[in-house]
Amino acid sequence: MKINRKITMAFFIVIVVALVVMALTSRLYIGNVFDRYVAGYRSVLMEQWEQLFESYYVYNRGSWEGVDEVLMHRPRGQRMLMQRGQDGPGFLGIIPGERLLLADAGGLIVLDSLNDKTGETLSTRILEQGTPIMHGGEQVGTLVLQPQTAMTVLTLEEEFSQSVLQAILWGGMAAFLVGAALSYLLTGQFTRPLALLTASAKRFALRDFRHRVQMERRDEIGELAEAYNYMAESIEKNEKLRTNLLADVSHELRTPLTILRGNFEALQAGKMEATPELLSSLYDEVLRLGRLVSDLESINLAQAGKLPLNISEVEPRVILSRAAAPFQHEANERDINFVLELEEGLKAWKLDEDRVTQVLINLLANAFKFTPDSGEIRLEAGMENEFLTIVVKDSGPGLASEDLPLIFERFYKAGPGRSEGSGLGLSIAKSLVEAHGGMIKADNRPEGGSVFTVAFPPSLLPSKL
Repeated sequence: MKINRKITMAFFIVIVVALVVMALTSRLYIGNVFDRYVAGYRSVLMEQWEQLFESYYVYNRGSWEGVDEVLMHRPRGQRMLMQRGQDGPGFLGIIPGERLLLADAGGLIVLDSLNDKTGETLSTRILEQGTPIMHGGEQVGTLVLQPQTAMTVLTLEEEFSQSVLQAILWGGMAAFLVGAALSYLLTGQFTRPLALLTASAKRFALRDFRHRVQMERRDEIGELAEAYNYMAESIEKNEKLRTNLLADVSHELRTPLTILRGNFEALQAGKMEATPELLSSLYDEVLRLGRLVSDLESINLAQAGKLPLNISEVEPRVILSRAAAPFQHEANERDINFVLELEEGLKAWKLDEDRVTQVLINLLANAFKFTPDSGEIRLEAGMENEFLTIVVKDSGPGLASEDLPLIFERFYKAGPGRSEGSGLGLSIAKSLVEAHGGMIKADNRPEGGSVFTVAFPPSLLPSKL
């Protein structure tokens, strides 16, 4: 069953249940309250009638004769409320659905609001249920209030109950119609966006990664649409990176394999001799393949959180000195001002010395590659907001704005002169830093050149005993 039908059925079920609850409540609670009210009202009326008929008995000198004449001519099925006036008693008011009987001391009916039983004698059981009229300490009559026996006449309780039930039924019909209209509108509000998402998901399943859901809503469905678009954008980006990765890996593998194949074919054909220089060149290509595979493996392990780290307490000065040592000769040869600067008082941190040294070597290798002769490269370490920050600055051409978001992607090579190498150095550096729980970012210096910042969190500080 579709969701719009489920929501519509849910609305109808709620309406029906509400109507049943209202009907039961009115029949039980409201009916009981009304019954108590009517009982109290009858009790008050009987007291008033008792006083009025007693007054009539006294007014008529101890006789009930002519008492029926005081009844005003009203339709059958109605009874009169008697009220004493200045000149004598009279009957006022009408209460439908009940019958008033007045019997004398012997039980003979002298007044009947329906004029059907006048002259008959009431049974002892009915007289015992009536209200006695006393005068001078003696019972001179009995008042009896009975429901009408006519099937076409209703009591006050029955009229009230039927009125309440009819009101509930009419209100229920109105609520049902309104609920049906609202359910149609609300289900449309829910199902139309879901239909759009479903259609978009089907297009996405057909590898249409550029399609996005156009929906302007600020509720949970709008948030779902935004999340879906974000997911689609991420998958599209990852798909492009995957395609580029396959192409780049193929290219990086093809070059050394082509060299090896060509040389081995030449050796097999006898066109070349296996000189030490040739074997050394072939061995270098094998090492190049091994490094490429090792680098890819390191990146995958780091991103999967499975890269083994040999954590120990090491001072930043030791790591920076190890990373800077291989570049001192090149700095002297090219007249590059290579500056190593450490903030005083740096404590030991819990790091993998070899992995962090590898990160800095990759960053310094890039810096030396793109820094012109007589330029400047700075390797600095210090504390910033409780983080250990290591910064590599150069005076090279810097990074293009379009390259900054992608500089740490696998095989990404930015700008002129950056086509050499495998394009994995910065990606490896990022993976190793994140494996420590740190972060790395790239930016341009205002005075020219690029700057790479590595930050390690305070959680890597040794515990204080």
